[in-house]
Amino acid sequence: MTIDVRSTTGALAAFLAGILAAVALTNPVRMRWPVTEPQSKIDQWISSQSTSVVVGAIVAVAACAYLQHRGSRRRAWAFVYVGVVVLILIRYVVPEELGLDLLSVLGFAKTIAAGLILGGAVAASWDSRIGRNLLIVGLVSTWLAAQSSTGDLIPISTSSIGEPAWALLWLTSICAVACAITVDSESRLGESEPGVAAATLAVVTGLAVTQRILSSVVDRQERPSTYSGWLVMIASTVAVLTLTWFCTRKLDATSDSGGFLWAATAVAAAAATVFADLTDRFFLDGDRTSPLVITALAIIAVVFGLTRSRHRDRTISGLALLAAIPLSEWIFDGEHELALLLRIVALGVGSGLLLGSVLPSNPVIGALGLTIPFTALVFMSIGQHDIETVSSTYLRPDPPSTYFQQDSALRGYIDAIEPGAAYRAEASTIAYAYEAPPRSVGTALLMCVVVVATGIALRRRNRVDTPSPD
Repeated sequence: MTIDVRSTTGALAAFLAGILAAVALTNPVRMRWPVTEPQSKIDQWISSQSTSVVVGAIVAVAACAYLQHRGSRRRAWAFVYVGVVVLILIRYVVPEELGLDLLSVLGFAKTIAAGLILGGAVAASWDSRIGRNLLIVGLVSTWLAAQSSTGDLIPISTSSIGEPAWALLWLTSICAVACAITVDSESRLGESEPGVAAATLAVVTGLAVTQRILSSVVDRQERPSTYSGWLVMIASTVAVLTLTWFCTRKLDATSDSGGFLWAATAVAAAAATVFADLTDRFFLDGDRTSPLVITALAIIAVVFGLTRSRHRDRTISGLALLAAIPLSEWIFDGEHELALLLRIVALGVGSGLLLGSVLPSNPVIGALGLTIPFTALVFMSIGQHDIETVSSTYLRPDPPSTYFQQDSALRGYIDAIEPGAAYRAEASTIAYAYEAPPRSVGTALLMCVVVVATGIALRRRNRVDTPSPD
């Protein structure tokens, strides 16, 4: 059997680009940072991380739309290479002693680079079934697995999971260059339907900005379990679903591909409680499953889901599996390791089944859908609403030690900042988080309702838009 080197290189580059884009765009809630800055700066820094993800998502769709308009596959791989180079430069700079202001700027540069990588990879590989599927596998599985990246207190970084690994950066850059050099000069990207690019850019901007604003409203709830807190969360969820319905109508008017937007929304909602349990698990003592093992499980699960979705319409199966994930909160203890692994596998399979059943032909719509899991900030905020973020002002002794505070219901950890540092008389502030009680049933039920609502909208749309057989 003859191996097509060009196709193989392109598929590998798409897979690596998906992984790298997901690593750069994923920034799960962690409050275990070696930071000694005033509380106001810490708050601004944490806020800028979510805002930068929104910017990266908009850049991804804009880059894909521009590349499809230009029609050059070589230019698309050049976008991927430029994004990787930016991430490499950031990787060099970050180990230095940086203040939070510069770190925030680098965070925006990182997500913009991730947007270039994702937009370029989608534009270059979407018309290839293998390349498109590997891109989705790399992106979705890394998004699932990155939430489990725990371990010790990480050094200063633009993300709470650290910077991308050197091996991933160099491999992606090499593959992108190889694809740009070996691409067939006659291989052009397909032309988009009129008005799709403008509609998609408007949709991603409206959705991402609205999610960011509403998530900040949810995050500001001091006691989210109260009646007013639940009203805010329910109202924010309804607002997101309403806006998604409106945006889907706009997309269907130009490309008839709005179903991918609903599917990505259902995936993001189903993942909210799982990611919240992984965040809780970050603050627990004891052995944890290696992130590499979780990554392997996530890749296998997404591959299985995508493969099965090819044989027949698996929309119902994917929706049912995704809806069962938040409901499993009533059965399994979120801190149980095996339960978490099973839910991650179920989330990967369900994501693959649902996304694979409604894949759009237009790459710009594909780029929009693939950014939804990262910009679904309202769902993530609701899932994390049991995590109480606080701050502590203390004097560092010589030698510094790890403090432990315990309340009747909560446990918190403060990590040492600089081992061997001299005593400082002035007070410093560090943000940290507590382990919260088990996830509330209301949160799980709300996320299940979101999945069911998106499923109803998706199925109704499919019944209306499915063409009659010839």
